[in-house]
Parts: sequence; structure tokens; C-alpha cells
Amino acid sequence: MPFTTDTICAPATPPMPSSIAVIRMSGPHSLSIISECFEKPSAISHRKAVHGKLLSEAAEIDDVVLIAYLAPESYTGEDMVEIFSHGNPIIIKKIIDRLISKGARFAEPGEFTRRAFLNGKLDLTAAEAIDRIVKARGEWEISAALSQMHGSLREKIQNLRESLILMKADVESQIDFSEEDIEFLSNNAAISRTQEIHEALSEILNRCRIGEKISQGIDIPIVGRPNVGKSSILNLILNAERAIVSEIPGTTRDLIRETVQFAGYHVNVFDTAGIGIPGCEIERIGIDLSRKKIDEAYILILVIDATEELAETDKEIVTISNDKACIVLGNKIDLVPETERNERIALLEKELSVPILPFSAKTGEGLTLLEQKIGELLIAQFPEQNNFFFADQKIINIISDAAETALSVQKLFSRAEPPEIIAFELQNLIDMLQEITGEIATDDVLNSIFSRFCIGK
Repeated sequence: MPFTTDTICAPATPPMPSSIAVIRMSGPHSLSIISECFEKPSAISHRKAVHGKLLSEAAEIDDVVLIAYLAPESYTGEDMVEIFSHGNPIIIKKIIDRLISKGARFAEPGEFTRRAFLNGKLDLTAAEAIDRIVKARGEWEISAALSQMHGSLREKIQNLRESLILMKADVESQIDFSEEDIEFLSNNAAISRTQEIHEALSEILNRCRIGEKISQGIDIPIVGRPNVGKSSILNLILNAERAIVSEIPGTTRDLIRETVQFAGYHVNVFDTAGIGIPGCEIERIGIDLSRKKIDEAYILILVIDATEELAETDKEIVTISNDKACIVLGNKIDLVPETERNERIALLEKELSVPILPFSAKTGEGLTLLEQKIGELLIAQFPEQNNFFFADQKIINIISDAAETALSVQKLFSRAEPPEIIAFELQNLIDMLQEITGEIATDDVLNSIFSRFCIGK
């Protein structure tokens, strides 16, 4: 276990008024420091909650409950103390100042989890998952992060590493016992095995990239020509007046983004500039942004005006959206007489050759069905949401390099290169996998991961 000489402390809860706050302290002097500040030092024992007064030199700071953890049976693997106080920021500051006056220092972002990693309490894949659990904005993200924290990614990497170690041992045996009558791994079998490893790494890489993408939020733009009600629909979804609504066409000239949840997914809903003939340079830029957002999106909400005849722009947008998961809303249906609505929607569906959902941004008609359809499309687009992984960009780069190296090793076997060369490349690949889990860890990778953590975690 790495030796650390300093003791760190920090609040583990946000710095705002609350009923309870948690202050953490970890390091070799944690117990001696808390013993000097607590009114009943003799009552402090491993994993036992103790109630009493936390004292300054002159007076009581607060009534607290504290729990001490003896190394290595703590989150960080070090001696550690958690103090539960009232959540007044003034009290929290006084407690932190008191601990620092006795020899602790304020922790850096992610330093508690970094110490847990250095002390072998978790690997880098679990550390990344912990950060995502804290920051998750969707139910699926929490579920996937919990799975990764418990080893879903680590196990896959370790299985590949063990397979490579066995392969390397076999290759090295060919160097040492080439003249012996021993059956070694055939080139065909080695090619097949390295192909499997390449495919497994490519799958892991894809899951990491998709996990990173949808953890940032899945973009769903609301598109259509000017004045069909896009901004009103955004406001209805949010139940708030977020976008300016006006009878003047072209009111929205920029992308307006708001975040919501559908089916447990974090979604970025965009109000976009109406697609049509621009009246000025600013409108042209807005339309260009709208078209770009259509190109990038997985899912679209396309709005048409159910009270008007279809315009060529409506048909054009449907055409360029053909390869997307698209929900078409026939907005302003409240302005169509009830006896004519079914016929009107049927006519629009026939002209566009797509199903149309009758909708009213004014009355809310169709909103529940819209939310249901968005949820269905998200689940269809990302059916195995709990199988995605989370990784820092540096780790993603390492996985990508490892997949390329596996392909290079396969080519070495295909060309029947000398076993010394193949063994060298296999060791490179093994080292890369150890970097992913942190068995081999460079400072730049660790800094990249842990610097993103919040203070106190």
C-alpha cells in the first residue's frame, strides 16, 4: 500500500444549507486529529457511530456524529473519519478550519478516490463509474455505472489479458523449445484468437463511445418550416416559457437547448430555426445550424401545420429525414374542426407517406403520446443501455490503440513472423490492457480521470 504522509479533509456534501453535512478526513493522522477535536476521544472505535461535541480551542463547534475507519477497511484504504454535522455552511467551514489547524490539509478534487485506487481498493474502470454515478442525469446511466463499478468492464479486460498471457507463454515456448517435440499453438488458431480479441476490444470501444455520447445527452431537434409551432412545442414539453413565441415567422434564429428525461434517458431537446428562404444573413446561419442538427441527430421531431396545405419545404424536410427515427407532428390540430380532423390527418399522411401524430401545442393534445413515442424510439435506438461503459478520453484512446495492436499481432501471425517479434507485440498489448484497469498507471492518465471528480469524493 502506498505510503502517504499527509492527511486530507473536505466536505462530501454540497456547500449549501441542509439538515446534515458530511465532512471526510483520510490519512495517517486522521484518528489523532479527531481525538484532539472530539469531546469523547476514548469512545472512538472502528466503524462505530459516536455522538458528541466537536470542540474548538475555546468553544463547541457543533453536535456531531462521527465514524472512524481503520486502514485498510475504509473507502480510501487509509485511516479515515466521517463527521456528520448540521448542514450550515458556517459550521462546515469551522469544522474544516479546525481539522486543518490540527495538521490536515484541504483535499484536491478526486483525491479520496485517487487514494482508494492507489491503495488497491478499486481499479480505474470502477473509479470512472463512481464519478458517473455522482454526475448521472439519467436512470440508465446510474444503472450502467453501478454495473461497471461492480466489475463489468474490468472483468472483460481481465479475461482478454489472461488469454493474451497464455498466448504469449505459448509463443515464448516456441523460442525456448523449438527443437523439442512439443505441440504449440498453430498459426491458424493464433490468427483466430487474435481476431476474437480484436473484435472484443472493438466492441468495448464502441460501448465506451456510445456511453460517452448518450451520457452527454441524446440530441432531439424540433424541426420544421417557420411558424409551425416549434417553440411552443418546446415550451409545452418543458412546461415553461423557454423559447420566445411570436406570430412573426423566423423568430427563432439560433439553437435553443433544454434538457429533459424520457424513459430514463437524458435528452437534449433543441428548438431550431425554421427551414425556409432566409430573410437575412442571421436567418441563413440559423437555417444552416438547423440542417446540421438534422444531419447529426438520431431522432427528430418534425412539425407541420395541420391547418395549411403542405409546402415544398415540409416535403423536403421529410425527405432528408428518411434515414432518421422521426416523429411527425400535425400541430395546431385544435384549429381544425373535430369532424374534419381524421380526414385532414389522413390526407397529410398520404401526401408525405409517413404517420402523423395530431398535436396541439396550445391545448396539450398529443403530448402524452409524443412522450411515449420518444421513449420507444430511445429504447429501440439503444436497446442494451445497461451494457454501455464509461471511460475517460485517454482510456478510450488506449482501448483504440489496443484494438489496432491486436490487429497488428494477427497480421504478424498471418505472415509467420519470428516468435520473438510476436511475443514483443503481445507484451505491448498486455501492457495496454493493464493501463486500462490501472495496473500500469501513468500520471497523465490519473490526472485526467481524477481531476474531473468533485471535492470530497
